[in-house]
Amino acid sequence: MKKAGTILFLCVLIVTHLHSQKPEELLQKWSEKNPVEKVYLHLDREQYAAGETVWFKAYLSSDYLPDTISTSLYVELLNSDLTVICKAIVPVFVGGSNGQFELPDSLSTGQYTIKAFTPAMVRQSPDFVCKKGIYLYGKSKKEDNIIETGKIRIEFFPEGGNLVPGFNNGIAFKTTTENGQPLSVSGIIKNSKGQEVASFSPYHDGMGMFELAPEAGEKYFAITNLSPEKISLPDLSEKGIVFTVLPHTQGNFFEIQQRVSDPMFTAAYMIGQMQNRVVFKQEFSQAKESLQGVINTQHLRSGIMQVTVFNKNGMPLAERLCFINNKEYLHLAELVIDTLNMAPKGRNRFLVTMKDTVQGSISVSISDAEYLPSLTREENILTSLLLTADIKGHVNNPAYYFSADNDSVKTAIDLLMMTNGWRRFKWTELAAKTQMPTVPSSYIKLSGRAVLKGTNRPFTSKPMLLMINSLGNKNVRSTQMLETDKDGNFFIDSLVFFDRNRLLFTDVRGRKSQYIDILLNSDSLQQPFSLKDFVAVPDKKSAFSMAAKWKTDYEAILKANGLLLEGITVKAQKKSPMELVDEKYTTGMFSGDATRAIDLVSNDEASPYNNIFDYLSNRVNGLQIVNEDAGYGVYYRQTASISSMGNIPMTIFLDEVETDVAVVAALPANQVALVKLYNTFAGASGNGPGGVLAIYTKKGADYTSGTSFANLSFYNGYSVIKEFYAPDYKVSKATDKPDNRITLDWRPNIFVNSINPRIPVSFYNNDRTKKLKVVVEGMTTSGKLIWLEKIINP
Repeated sequence: MKKAGTILFLCVLIVTHLHSQKPEELLQKWSEKNPVEKVYLHLDREQYAAGETVWFKAYLSSDYLPDTISTSLYVELLNSDLTVICKAIVPVFVGGSNGQFELPDSLSTGQYTIKAFTPAMVRQSPDFVCKKGIYLYGKSKKEDNIIETGKIRIEFFPEGGNLVPGFNNGIAFKTTTENGQPLSVSGIIKNSKGQEVASFSPYHDGMGMFELAPEAGEKYFAITNLSPEKISLPDLSEKGIVFTVLPHTQGNFFEIQQRVSDPMFTAAYMIGQMQNRVVFKQEFSQAKESLQGVINTQHLRSGIMQVTVFNKNGMPLAERLCFINNKEYLHLAELVIDTLNMAPKGRNRFLVTMKDTVQGSISVSISDAEYLPSLTREENILTSLLLTADIKGHVNNPAYYFSADNDSVKTAIDLLMMTNGWRRFKWTELAAKTQMPTVPSSYIKLSGRAVLKGTNRPFTSKPMLLMINSLGNKNVRSTQMLETDKDGNFFIDSLVFFDRNRLLFTDVRGRKSQYIDILLNSDSLQQPFSLKDFVAVPDKKSAFSMAAKWKTDYEAILKANGLLLEGITVKAQKKSPMELVDEKYTTGMFSGDATRAIDLVSNDEASPYNNIFDYLSNRVNGLQIVNEDAGYGVYYRQTASISSMGNIPMTIFLDEVETDVAVVAALPANQVALVKLYNTFAGASGNGPGGVLAIYTKKGADYTSGTSFANLSFYNGYSVIKEFYAPDYKVSKATDKPDNRITLDWRPNIFVNSINPRIPVSFYNNDRTKKLKVVVEGMTTSGKLIWLEKIINP
């Protein structure tokens, strides 16, 4: 009894709060802090063999425009047990990104799910993350040739939300197998006395609708043609309204049936919202038993609109989804065939053409149509960003709902609106949702605390240098300046780097430099995300007819991965340790001979010294290290000069980047791998008249002594983004090698900024393809979507 009283008290509070703030005002506050984000993935194809590469281009959208909110996208490949097989984290620039998965060749045949999301999407609702299914051929499983129907699942959805006695109610239904595939089931509706009161049959993909005039106090259940089991309909609501919406030439016709004798359940106004923004509000000046009218949607953007009816206190009474398709979202593209050559390794040239001024990005995939499950994809950029991204649950073949503009398709999509779980929010929760914290996204963020070495005393209000060195690519280095606050805390964001990197923090105040320890906060990029109740894409097992083709390709991949070169004997002069270190660390003009070179990887004689200059002053003849007021001065083979210019200092390079001497002075000597000294150097300004000193810091693999540095950290950045390989037989000499590529060309980032663009795409055929599938997808800076699919069959 106490619990029931508590729930009633909370309901009163919610309604009171809604009354003090109008629902549309609460929605506006929430949407400003939490705008809707959507992700669509264009894959190079939808079926793969284990051991191949999955290439993807991501399009992010928010409020009908390219998304500029999130800067990091997480893409994961999951098996049927929802175990993560592969993961990619990629940066987002102007609403787009791309990457790839390297599929292990040990994977088993079956359906896999790719999910893509931003941190903001997970915070709002894990139900609306992007997910796509791919079918993969790999190790065979015993159940590969078994197609299970599964148990029947039938759900009933009273239109508007409630089944109200005394009125004629529309009830939609949806029948699926246990794994979410549509199932054609018909049946009858009976009351508690066993009397048949209605019948139902599917209209499209297991969905349909029937009418029922329930009596107060009665219970109703369904019996299907596949099972004698009774399936209960939703319980009756003693009070409520009936809300009906039908397609109309101007948008949607609506009717509200109600009892005006009860003001709490009398409609006062209704609101339509799209993407969490109010697009219309209609008030009802008179309380009538029946209210009718037309919602004109011809001026609105296309997509899903949620219509809610409220009483005078702002309490929601009924809700309904409607789909608007005004076709304003599409920027048409055409494919023009310039050269078509289906001969083995033949060269092809196509043109993607568009009209008017186009600014945006497109991706193009060209693949062997004989290896695809269907000539038409079930999902595309239109179906995702306009439809499936805004509703929960699985939608079977969403492309059907964009295939035509006739009454059959309109009726089918209206049934979909009534039967799929769809709420991004509940009106009664908006008061609490407006308090949701917003976390701005800004690529990689590093924060922490700097303290004096070996102590807990803060390194207070002082500048620091951050050096970021890639361990996978020695040519990728960057430096950042940052400053601590009074407590030694620091923060830097908007960093973009890839793969594993070494982070080195140092004091840069010359003679006043101090050794510091760095205490980094939690990783902003490699953070875990919990997607509770995430459901994988249903397994259709639709590609068994091509199993033999794919099996042959998979076996070829395994054979290629297992090939070993025959044993050969190579006679070569062994390189010295110095040559090996020079080869590992130096590039371009820095490699090879120098006036003097010192290898500090093979020995640790510099370790006792505070910095590399203290070590070098006693090690290199002719090198003068002067401890001046402003810091260190470094000179080579120079004596006192009466020149007005004075002595010319050496030019200092750190990891082949010209650097101030104070930066190098802050480096502990035991972190230096190589020192090279030049009398003159063409790569320095004026050929380095004072000489050049090139200093290289150690890479991770060279810390063999086990010495740890508290100002040194290792950080995994964004996933490495590779370039798609397509052979150019015009210059390649490997024309005699077999070519069985299924994806013939993949271009994820074609940027367009012109009037009436004509975009050339040229590629070479493989040895066997006779029919091509071309897919072009994209988004303009104004939010228009580009979509083109074409089968080319000579």
